[in-house]
This record gives sequence, structure tokens and C-alpha cells, in this order.
Amino acid sequence: MPSPQRIPGYNFSQPTEADALGALQRVWDLDRGALIWSQACRAAGLVEGRVNTVAALERAIAALSQQGGATATVARSLEIRLRTHARLAARVNAANAGAPR
Repeated sequence: MPSPQRIPGYNFSQPTEADALGALQRVWDLDRGALIWSQACRAAGLVEGRVNTVAALERAIAALSQQGGATATVARSLEIRLRTHARLAARVNAANAGAPR
């Protein structure tokens, strides 16, 4: 994914592969988090380090959620962040579409 743009007024960016990996590493540790991410990517049919679209990230997150426990909690957090970003971006875009030019 290219570097995500922050939503003006919210200072909130869409999560990336690096965010997902970082979250797992904060919960588990550097090595275990990296292993869990790698396994999720493989399970989702993705190549680790190349999860560069929202659709691919969603697939990896779905694979993480299947692992249960704390890993599933991380997956849920990422899912909520993706949905929140999409809704805020839509709100800002709708507001901008109605703004005088």
C-alpha cells in the first residue's frame, strides 16, 4: 500500500501491513509477531511484505482472526481501524463534495 493519507481534521490514517505487523509484535514480541504475520499471509494466499492493497490487508486480517486468542483480538482491532478509516474518509469526501468551490 502506498503511504496512507491522513484524513484531514481527524489525523487518522488507514492501517498498513507495517501497522499490522507492529501490532502483533507489541502483543507477542518481534520474532513471534513476525512469524504470526507470515503465517497469516501464507494462509491468505499473500506474500509477506507485499500486502499493498486494502483487499489484501483484509484477507490477511481474516486469516489472523482464525488464529484465535490475542491474535484474533489484534485482527479485530485492525478491522475496526480499517472500517473507521473508510467511514471517516467517506464523510470527509461527502462534506467536500458539498462545499462551495
